[in-house]
Amino acid sequence: MGSNFLGASGYDISIYHGCLRLGQSMNFISGIPVLFGWIMYTGGPTPAVANWTMVGGLSTIVSLSMAEIAAAMPVAGGMGWICVVPGVQQGSTNFLLGAIEIAYPDATIVSQGWFAWLLTAIGMFFAMAPNIISQRVLRLYFRFATFIFFTLFLLFWIWFPVQTALTGQFQSRAGVFNHFYNGINGGETKQASDAYTWIIGILFGAWVFYGYDASAHLAEETHDASVVVAKGMWISTLTAWVLSVPTLIIILFCIQDFDGIISATYSNNWAEYLVQTIGSKGAVAILSILWIDSTCAAASCFMSAQRVTFAISRDGVLPFSKYFRKLSKNKIPVNAAFLVCGLSIAITCAVIGSSVAFSAITATATIATNFSYLIPIVARHTVGRKSFTPAQWNLGRYSLPLGIVAGIYILFLFVVLLLPQLYPVTATTLNYAPICIGIVTIVSLVGWILPFGLGGRYWFKGPKKTIEMDESRQAVSKQQEAPVHLQ
Repeated sequence: MGSNFLGASGYDISIYHGCLRLGQSMNFISGIPVLFGWIMYTGGPTPAVANWTMVGGLSTIVSLSMAEIAAAMPVAGGMGWICVVPGVQQGSTNFLLGAIEIAYPDATIVSQGWFAWLLTAIGMFFAMAPNIISQRVLRLYFRFATFIFFTLFLLFWIWFPVQTALTGQFQSRAGVFNHFYNGINGGETKQASDAYTWIIGILFGAWVFYGYDASAHLAEETHDASVVVAKGMWISTLTAWVLSVPTLIIILFCIQDFDGIISATYSNNWAEYLVQTIGSKGAVAILSILWIDSTCAAASCFMSAQRVTFAISRDGVLPFSKYFRKLSKNKIPVNAAFLVCGLSIAITCAVIGSSVAFSAITATATIATNFSYLIPIVARHTVGRKSFTPAQWNLGRYSLPLGIVAGIYILFLFVVLLLPQLYPVTATTLNYAPICIGIVTIVSLVGWILPFGLGGRYWFKGPKKTIEMDESRQAVSKQQEAPVHLQ
């Protein structure tokens, strides 16, 4: 159905159409370590397990609702764009910084903002490289990423518990399933209640379980995209959820010194956990592999941003769209990749002057991305309920109830993402994301309503057809496939 939909929509199949199978998984194997130190003082082990399990289940529901829409419209595009990429790569950089801090504890350069920016920029080039060479290189790259993922997965499942059994002591059952810690109060008084801390802890999973639309960004490069993209969305989310919960529990049972973790001063206090569990040399090795793994994850986010840049440039949305929609001889949007890389590196410059500014930018991207999933889900069941034509793969009678649950969860998560995460609230602990969201919203509205033909309402007329109507009709399949409902 993918090629038929492109033809019916007036698009020619210009981008390379050679991906046979597609599945975009939430990379929990580096996602858990990225936020491990944070969740330990924002609730501790028990909220970590409970919130991760809940968020994973709800995210699977969101992925099902998004998959139904993607199956019906398998075309490049999506909600996520630039700001997600530098956030992921910065998390990768923190792994590398942690390894350097362990190996060279007296090195003062590690604490310099420019050094973190330099490592992040270098990582960005590594993330871009496979996305501009060829589809073959990209496939090999992600096979390598899969190998690294499962290597870490086995190390977490085997090395951690075996080493703990040999040289340490496992946490008790109560130490994992009945251990709460409210560490977000930094003042003399307890301003944030325990219930509030539980709610904020939801972000531990929410910052990992999103990006459902990533598979859709490669829809035009995928055979049988209608089915493959949809399955790639919900199966990868479900798989990540099922595998990540026991992985997290194993990690928590191997904690040796909880107080040491929350009081450590590494760039990422996951480094302290590793030192306690497997020693300094083992910690450096794991952190180095995690840097590779999360850089591969950044490459995946880069790929999504690159394809979205190509798609919106094809419709004339960006300045100099004619340049950014050009394809290389391998039918890859290389110019779009250069734009993504340049903007991503520019955004990471914020970390030189203030980590607060950089956090505000990346948090805004997370909020906007999550909230953007609500728009197509709501539209599918309201203004589009009569015009929406389900694809071969669809949710059938489960579509509406799953859509309602997904919508409620996204709205709740949107509110939580705007809340302060540390108290007392000061200039350095304030969650600036609401301010950034307000600025982005105002700029977008002004850009839309500008007079004298400058506003988007004058020049943006929707998707631009790249083939004529006769060709479009010829591209539509003569045989209609019978819908297959989710039983």
